[in-house]
Amino acid sequence: MTRGKITRRGILASGGAAALIAANGGSFAQTEKPVTDLKPGEWTWYPERALEGPVAVLVSLSDQLAFVYRNGIRIGVSTVSTGRKGYETPTGVFSVLSKEKMHLSKAYNNAEMPDSQFFFGGCALHAGGLPGYPSSHGCVHLPKAFADLVFGVTHNGTPVIVTKARSGIGSLSHSGLVLTSSDLKAVETMTGHVAGKSLPRDKSGEKDDAFAIVVSGADSRLIALKNGKEFISADIGIEHPRLPLGTHVYLLKGINPATHVYDWMAVGLGTGHETAVDVQREIAATARLMIPPNVYQKIARNLHPGATMMLTDLPAHPETRSATDFVIMRDSAGV
Repeated sequence: MTRGKITRRGILASGGAAALIAANGGSFAQTEKPVTDLKPGEWTWYPERALEGPVAVLVSLSDQLAFVYRNGIRIGVSTVSTGRKGYETPTGVFSVLSKEKMHLSKAYNNAEMPDSQFFFGGCALHAGGLPGYPSSHGCVHLPKAFADLVFGVTHNGTPVIVTKARSGIGSLSHSGLVLTSSDLKAVETMTGHVAGKSLPRDKSGEKDDAFAIVVSGADSRLIALKNGKEFISADIGIEHPRLPLGTHVYLLKGINPATHVYDWMAVGLGTGHETAVDVQREIAATARLMIPPNVYQKIARNLHPGATMMLTDLPAHPETRSATDFVIMRDSAGV
């Protein structure tokens, strides 16, 4: 039989590209295409842009894309396939504490789930089929090679943020714990608890506590979690309480040793664009929080690079903020 010349355009025209990618587990090599031009199974990976720092994974359901940030800098982006109708991937702010290099799904006849990182019940980031549309049972399918790369850079407590639209990223530096004001002596004391700490480890036998803070405007309450278990629960004050706080997520990058300030990564949820973060708006939201000094000090002693803070107008009911896989906050209405 004569072998005809097969072109990429021909594959696309025949509708075979998605099937070919799915059959190969989405393991196509990375491409230098702009994000908007990525086809199913394509991805980019540039870890040299940020060699160290906490990692965050953002999943946009509308774009069917996953973005990986390290120390506030995007080091990777990939096409994904999320939950199909009836099995929708939950939206919210989650955290990875359970990882398996090869998980076998008991719910689906021991189906292989390579590079699984569970973030909500049985939902995980893992290598899987990528037909170009939502097709999973709730998990976030990644190209095989990309899933392996992401598995290698995540840390204990890595936030996984799932939203309907793309979310923006920005950097904030401020002297206080949650961007509040304080005198220099107090700042040096508070930031000294973080200086020298490393990211939580997730290797066998080396699990460190992952720390997260949830501030509920509806309850005027701050809750701190260690590995998903309530560690602090305290009433706080909020200036102008009738005005909404909005929804904000911050990831602590570390401490600037020269200026003794906290460096945060701010996530503008559902902004529709990666850079659409209003820094002044983010600072203004946190500046309204009035945290009792004893609570402030206890949090400062437990902060570490990679710690997460979330502000929300939602009530902090236990069913929305805690689960076996460390849900920081689930928004059932869709973030």
